[in-house]
Amino acid sequence: MQGANDPRVNRAEAEQIVIALRDRGFAVEYLLAPDEGHGFARPVNNMALYMSAEKFLAKHLGGRYQEGGTPEATKRLAEITVDPKTVVLTKKVDPSSVGAPKPAVDLKPGTYKYQAKLAMGGQEMALNISTTIKEENGAWTVTDVREAPMGQATDTATLEKGSLILLKRSVHQGPMTINVDFSGNKAVGAMNMNGQERPISVDLGGPLFADAAGARLAIACLPLAEGYTTTYRNFDLQKQKVKLIQLKVTGMENVTVPAGTFDAYKVELSSADGGSDKATVWIAKDSRKPAKVSAVLGDMGGATMTAELVP
Repeated sequence: MQGANDPRVNRAEAEQIVIALRDRGFAVEYLLAPDEGHGFARPVNNMALYMSAEKFLAKHLGGRYQEGGTPEATKRLAEITVDPKTVVLTKKVDPSSVGAPKPAVDLKPGTYKYQAKLAMGGQEMALNISTTIKEENGAWTVTDVREAPMGQATDTATLEKGSLILLKRSVHQGPMTINVDFSGNKAVGAMNMNGQERPISVDLGGPLFADAAGARLAIACLPLAEGYTTTYRNFDLQKQKVKLIQLKVTGMENVTVPAGTFDAYKVELSSADGGSDKATVWIAKDSRKPAKVSAVLGDMGGATMTAELVP
């Protein structure tokens, strides 16, 4: 059994085991829950898991089991059961082959506001997010401000005009501050938590794109079209580690949010190097505004966040 959003044991690692057992002729069954992280939290998923495990153990070790279950658990078991024959390993992208995608248009000054919801462990929390873009000193300054019940968090990014490559980043949240410069394909700066400073010095291997504040707006500047794909770098500040993101435009959808109804590109984002990052962004075709975002936050144990554009 595997939670698709597990940040500790990611899906690729679980599927390596499935493939190894299958190819060696051992009995193997595979359950993949798209709405779980490290450990199953939803009762219906746990009931489906227990039904499957009880039957599997009875079959191979002997003993009895209870046939069937509640309609909800039976339905869910069918939904999360994966045929081991169909499991294949996704080929990891070579980091040395990844550059920065070329935008088709540049950013524009303005402010965008979103109402958001963070869901984790059966709990929900409302957030208000605003993104402001300004032109300063020949570059773009993009600031994200998140208002939550526990306080405010600010993320400010300096982006190169035209390429939208990340040049600087500054994060402030409670007792934590992070300041990093990105130049020469290196990240140099410091993280300060309650007066304890931790230096940051990492070789990135290439430029960063669609990272930090305004990431979704940078994506909206790409030459989006059905079937468009690209791969780019992000930098995990907490882990001080480069991660690769795969982007694919999977189609067009009408999406309705408080700001209106939009004909939008559906953009799927996923890890290109075995991580648990996953998000869907709906970008309005005409205005190039990110209208809606649905993301799985791997660094928060598989929590999900949904944000919708407001007037």
